[in-house]
Amino acid sequence: MGNKKSYLRKRLKTLPLAVQAAGLKRVFPDSDVTFNKHIVLTWVGQLKPSPLSEKYTVKIKYRLKQRPVVSVVSPEIVSRNGSRIPHVFSAKELCLFRYKYNEWDSTMPIARTIVPWTSLWLLHYEIWLATGKWCGSNQEHPMDNKDKGYND
Repeated sequence: MGNKKSYLRKRLKTLPLAVQAAGLKRVFPDSDVTFNKHIVLTWVGQLKPSPLSEKYTVKIKYRLKQRPVVSVVSPEIVSRNGSRIPHVFSAKELCLFRYKYNEWDSTMPIARTIVPWTSLWLLHYEIWLATGKWCGSNQEHPMDNKDKGYND
């Protein structure tokens, strides 16, 4: 049984790709938003998680009613002393939320959820690189992202 908040979100309408794209461009005017023939929205923009951070180029791919797939284009995310990078799927796609608990769904604007969560993930990543301690969630998650529903 879900809580009242998840019930209400399910009654809301999925945000169309054009609305998601407009929101991303409004919040991040210097970013690029494209659609491909498979009706997948792709956003590429730069994030700087803190004043001391470097800029990261991030790509988000999104198909309606599916989980956004987030990856860091540059600089490449690397492991620390050969250890596994925390909270990434096998293709170095970032794990930002618990999908099975409906922490994100298609009624929520990517510009106000997924992008800020990506910036927070990058901050946790930088701290982990420096200290070896992951300061974000320690929840277990799947090792692979097999339910994306599309291929490049």
